[in-house]
Amino acid sequence: MTRLRGILLLLGALTLVAPLAAACDDDQDKVVNERFTTFLADWRKADFSGFPDLLTPQGRTLDAAAAKELLAGTEGDLSARRPDLTPHGKAQRQASDATLGVAVAWTLPDGRKWAYDTAVHARLLGKRWQVYFGPSTVHPKLEDGQHLSLRATPAGRGKIAAADGTPIAAETPVVYVGVEPRAVPDVPGLVAHLGDVFRSVQADVDVQGLPAKLQAAKPDAFVDVVTLRRSDFDEIATDLNKTPGIRVRAGTLSLPMTRTFARALLGTSGPATKEIIDASNGALKAGDVSGLTGMQRRYDTQLRGLPGVSIAPLDAKPGATPGEPLFTLPAQDGAVIATTIDVKVQQAADAALAGSGKPSALVAVKVSDGTVLAVANGPGPAGYNLAFLGEIPGPAWPADPASLGVGGKWSLGADVFTGRADATGVTAAPIGYAAAAAALSRGAWQEPVLIKDTKAQPGAKVQGTLDAPNLAVGVRDGIAYCAYVTDGTSQTAGAIADAFLAAVK
Repeated sequence: MTRLRGILLLLGALTLVAPLAAACDDDQDKVVNERFTTFLADWRKADFSGFPDLLTPQGRTLDAAAAKELLAGTEGDLSARRPDLTPHGKAQRQASDATLGVAVAWTLPDGRKWAYDTAVHARLLGKRWQVYFGPSTVHPKLEDGQHLSLRATPAGRGKIAAADGTPIAAETPVVYVGVEPRAVPDVPGLVAHLGDVFRSVQADVDVQGLPAKLQAAKPDAFVDVVTLRRSDFDEIATDLNKTPGIRVRAGTLSLPMTRTFARALLGTSGPATKEIIDASNGALKAGDVSGLTGMQRRYDTQLRGLPGVSIAPLDAKPGATPGEPLFTLPAQDGAVIATTIDVKVQQAADAALAGSGKPSALVAVKVSDGTVLAVANGPGPAGYNLAFLGEIPGPAWPADPASLGVGGKWSLGADVFTGRADATGVTAAPIGYAAAAAALSRGAWQEPVLIKDTKAQPGAKVQGTLDAPNLAVGVRDGIAYCAYVTDGTSQTAGAIADAFLAAVK
């Protein structure tokens, strides 16, 4: 064979091998990208049962169960949530090694996002692509034995403000009063003594169930009795501090400006209940403060704000401290909920009901624009807003009830019973009667407004005089009002209304 012929044969052979090698490379690219796709799908659902042959970064075999355990341990405080995983295109392959860039995005408990990039590596061993998995896969700065640790710092709770901007519910110093069971020598004596002490500051505390709570608690437990404003606690601090078994803790809560100020409307805040925690989708945990009733509950998300967040690597060994944060977010204090409440008018309404011995309510509405000036409730469950939710029957109204808002959908900004009508008459809450009186005075319906800057649509023209037995309903000096006393008469309600109007004037 001549030299020229040999060269030609060699070139022909190379021409055949090159397409075969290219085809082989294409197949390997496809296979390794399919392997990465399967791995990411299993990572998203935290279940590697469909991916039984992972390797640790050191090359040791990692079965599906061990991989699942390692993932949960590495994700740490985020393991209950699942990340979004988005590959950056196709894998980059060099011979028997391949790397896939991945965008990782976590949704944190408060809804904010944490996003970063990581990489997944694989190697062709024998005839199979093996994927490596370890802490650095979850985040490139995690080392073996470390996990993601999330720490939150609380935000300042927002305020509820009156029409002039005065805070009417804001952070207030409080004292948590409790009992340590093992330190109580005489339980019946303690109950009797506490009843007298709390009555001295007009704190409505039910201590009769305390013996059962003490018996069920651990000896060194803090059995909660009552949360008092610091100003109220200071009045009885000497008595309480000398009482065997009493323990106290200081804190703050968002509270109305006084104990009685619009109490049922504004509501209360305190340690979140299990039901509230379960409904928060991870935003709240045991020990967090949330709104419990009234506007505090309705606007809890806005008032709660957003906590500061820090996510850092943490070693598994006891007593370890988090490393340099991988991600931080500053706390954002809660918002200000601006109401139309007039402080002086509200104080007058609360004072007018102070002497009522029965559940009662008083509502005041500004005739010119329908803004709610006062919402007061007398004795009764502190969380029940009789002024907005009471169902008080009366005769037929002078205009079509629907034209006076009865049964309609109000955008008041608080839970409200808007009434119902039938052949016998109208059933409405005190707010409904006051709003109807205001409408008849101005000659047109206007939905009442509690939250400032709410745009309520004007309604139909109306006329007539409202007859409401057993209530005091009227208009004076541009204020429409309704006073009501449970099982009372128009005279008892009228006396409350007169006291209110005199104080306002």
